[in-house]
Amino acid sequence: MTDIAPRPRRRARGFGIAATVVAALGILSVGLVILLAVTIDENFGWFLIVVIPGALLAGAIGGILGIVGLVFARRDRGGYAWPAVGLVLGAGQLLVGTAILGGPVA
Repeated sequence: MTDIAPRPRRRARGFGIAATVVAALGILSVGLVILLAVTIDENFGWFLIVVIPGALLAGAIGGILGIVGLVFARRDRGGYAWPAVGLVLGAGQLLVGTAILGGPVA
């Protein structure tokens, strides 16, 4: 009789990679608009009005996916790297975006 080892669960890695990709897309979209505004034409800067709320949404979704990935990593005793990276990118994106939209603090 052959003993078959149970397959390792990969939910944490999947959620972590998804969180990292979603948060990175939000960061890259803002970076692309800033690059266009600096290099090609400064009139591309108005695209930030559209891109920053989308980037905040991507950061929030990336943070939530990172938290879910960390929960699954803890539960399955798996790797924490991808979910942690996704959570940090999402949280950092939210902090920077709210600081930009919040304006100066008196």
